Amino acid sequence: MRARCNATAGRIVGAIGVATLALVMAGCSFTGKQSTLDPKGPVAAQQLNLFYITVWVSLFIFIIVGSIMAVAVWRFRERPTDSTKPLPDQGHGNPLVEIGLIGSSIALLVIIAIPTMKAIWDTMELPTDKPFWPTSLLGNWYPGGAPQGSDKEPLEVTVTGYQWWWAYDYKQFGVVTANELIIPVGKVVKLNLRSKDVIHSYWLPKLAGKVDVIPGRANWLWLMADEDTTQSHTLGLYYGQCAEFCGESHAYMLIRARVVTPDEFAKWIDANKAPVMPPGADQPWAVAALATAGAKDPSSIITPAQKATVLWTAFTERSKTPANLITSVDRGAKLFFANCVLCHTINGSTAQGTVGPNLSHVAARASIAAGVLDNLKIGTEEIDPARQNENFYRWVAQNPASPDPKLRDIKPGNLMWYNPQLDQGLKVIRALNLKAGHALTDQDFHDLANFLQSLK
Repeated sequence: MRARCNATAGRIVGAIGVATLALVMAGCSFTGKQSTLDPKGPVAAQQLNLFYITVWVSLFIFIIVGSIMAVAVWRFRERPTDSTKPLPDQGHGNPLVEIGLIGSSIALLVIIAIPTMKAIWDTMELPTDKPFWPTSLLGNWYPGGAPQGSDKEPLEVTVTGYQWWWAYDYKQFGVVTANELIIPVGKVVKLNLRSKDVIHSYWLPKLAGKVDVIPGRANWLWLMADEDTTQSHTLGLYYGQCAEFCGESHAYMLIRARVVTPDEFAKWIDANKAPVMPPGADQPWAVAALATAGAKDPSSIITPAQKATVLWTAFTERSKTPANLITSVDRGAKLFFANCVLCHTINGSTAQGTVGPNLSHVAARASIAAGVLDNLKIGTEEIDPARQNENFYRWVAQNPASPDPKLRDIKPGNLMWYNPQLDQGLKVIRALNLKAGHALTDQDFHDLANFLQSLK
């Protein structure tokens, strides 16, 4: 009976083991969003090749050593008749065997070391000896010509890590954005990595390996998305993650890189260089404001940036009269300039804060909150307006300062509503709002969301 029970228990344990293994294997993916086994660029491909070399060498060692151990265990196992036999001599092994093992171990390490050192050198220097380098220089591919002084340079982006989001500064073009890296397909891109607070780590597994982002230290990496027009998936979104624990919302410090064609990249640059006009910029008051400014000084309204400055000044003056705040977007704009300008920038306006993300064209981004809140329609790369508006509302309403604990579920510890560097100034703003009876209401948050959604 006991033997039968043991056999049954053994079968149950075996079945559970097989089921567990099946579940574990079902969770494996070679092509997942952040899979290192699905490279889409030369840096990631080289690192994957190095990984495979290490795996094959390790597998070879495992098979050889494991086989010898298995033979030794089986051949020299203890038998019932061995109890009367004396122990064998406990001397040292064969010197030739030991020297051979040491030599073979060194040889195997050299096999791994050579491609490892090559990969390190290749990733720590710009690929000026590669065939794709000349075609990556801005002067050879940027539509309409590269900015002055950058025609012999690749595209450079300064990436700055904050708790818990990323700023991207395209200094060659004068464009600053946040949380979404836009790069052209088939072109070398140099990322200058900086940190404003603690140690972060920049990791886009399908395009490049991870590099630490350290305060006070100038790190960098280069990457490239392969130019392979036969594979439509070369273009599109690539996902990454801050890979160094950096605080309360480290797990929510995501990375998104969008790979586009060179023409699409140039259009994106032009769109993001453009200033943002205030709500109602096509209304009679705006026409009158431009006419007045032009009458005083015609040179003050020549460029789009100058026109934006004039219109934002006029809008701010008009917004002092509640009757002029006709739409929800109008009211949201007034709230933004009363509460948010110390931290955020809107190109062309008086909002020039640098502590928080640049919001100039935030409604054109596929996500907000460093990728935590996705604006795309499910299964597509098209922005869903309803979903986007809800995300804006949740982001400004559900924050660490909310009196309702259930509304503090997005990015715990985020500094939008509490920033030590600006806390005194924020306290003054909040005190003035409360004194004037302007404590933010749920409708205010909806108005703010509608204004942010207008920034395209």
